[in-house]
Amino acid sequence: MIFRWRGGRADDDSAGDGGTPAAGETTRTPRTTQTAQLRAELAGIVTGANADGGRLPPGAVPTVRDIDDVLRPLLGYLETRPASEEELRYLTAIIREYLPRALADFVALPPQYADRPGVTGTTPAEDLVRQLQFLDEGAHELQDSVYTGDAAKLAIQARFLEAKFRRSDLDT
Repeated sequence: MIFRWRGGRADDDSAGDGGTPAAGETTRTPRTTQTAQLRAELAGIVTGANADGGRLPPGAVPTVRDIDDVLRPLLGYLETRPASEEELRYLTAIIREYLPRALADFVALPPQYADRPGVTGTTPAEDLVRQLQFLDEGAHELQDSVYTGDAAKLAIQARFLEAKFRRSDLDT
């Protein structure tokens, strides 16, 4: 009997049902498909920011790259570890909504308006950089949430195992 670990459970693979991938193939779960799509979208955003770098204000492209440096490894991590629905929803919103909208709204402006103060007294360039900084902070908070949550689960499991398997003075 052969057991193969898949997405948090052991599957009996001895039946030879053809459900296992051939050599060199990988099994795609909805989670890995979603994270792969998000990774591709994030890469497209970074590529677009790099291409528009001359048009974006100073600090914008490095901040987009910082966000990518946090989210790309997190996406890889989440392919093998479960995230809460809230964490996944927030990650998806950053990549599919917040980040591309901020960049697209700025690039859509005629260049002469990028440095003109608006109704808030700040320029669109300043607003974009501030939005990207908020997204960078949010990405770091999301990363902390995911990794801290998994570390807490590990600590809980360690305490459980210690209580279950540690011999007590009463056992002798």
